[in-house]
Amino acid sequence: MNKLKYILAFYILFLISSCAHTPPPPLVYNQGAVVETMSTGISLSLQTPERSISGSGFMVYRRPDKIHMILLSPFGTTVFEVFALGNKITLVYPSQGVAYTGPINQLPKKGGAQGWSLMRWVMDADPVGMTKINGTYGRVNNQGSKEDITVINGLITVKSNSDGDKVYYENYSLINGVPVASEIDIRNKQNDRIRLKLQESEVNTHLNDAVFIPRLDGIKLLPLSELKLD
Repeated sequence: MNKLKYILAFYILFLISSCAHTPPPPLVYNQGAVVETMSTGISLSLQTPERSISGSGFMVYRRPDKIHMILLSPFGTTVFEVFALGNKITLVYPSQGVAYTGPINQLPKKGGAQGWSLMRWVMDADPVGMTKINGTYGRVNNQGSKEDITVINGLITVKSNSDGDKVYYENYSLINGVPVASEIDIRNKQNDRIRLKLQESEVNTHLNDAVFIPRLDGIKLLPLSELKLD
């Protein structure tokens, strides 16, 4: 009798283990389905050797290089806003009444700011096609830079570049016919880590131009070079 119990217990554990490691079925999507615009709720955590912050907020994106992100406090007030428009970035801190603006390459090297310079690269994660050839490949991306991508069922799960930056894409689902990763994990050579979780995303809907323009009434505007995050 005891032997039968052990056999049944082993069989149940085997079934549980098998189910836990069964990969989800491939997403079926139209070839050429890409994110042109996105509006989404976000949960964000930022960890650096110097500090860590976390919170929730919103993000809007328009292909190829327009991003507006808002991080809120637990009380619903705005902690900061990020406007990345092409090679220019503006960081707004409403509670301090100050904003910093300038070329993205002037972002501070510490404090997690370098993560914002990667956002265009991060958002460029178009599916490579419904191919059964899974693996890691080198390519030249849409920005003309070399990168390595890991592909599973035609979807990019990992990207890395020669600068030592790396991004992981997890939990894909179809939104308006487009495969979108709901969890994004960004790591750079400064040992910064940004985790984004997307919630209630809308893809390829109309976005007004105004959402990408900083509102700076009553805000003191300073050069990005004066921003200190040490």
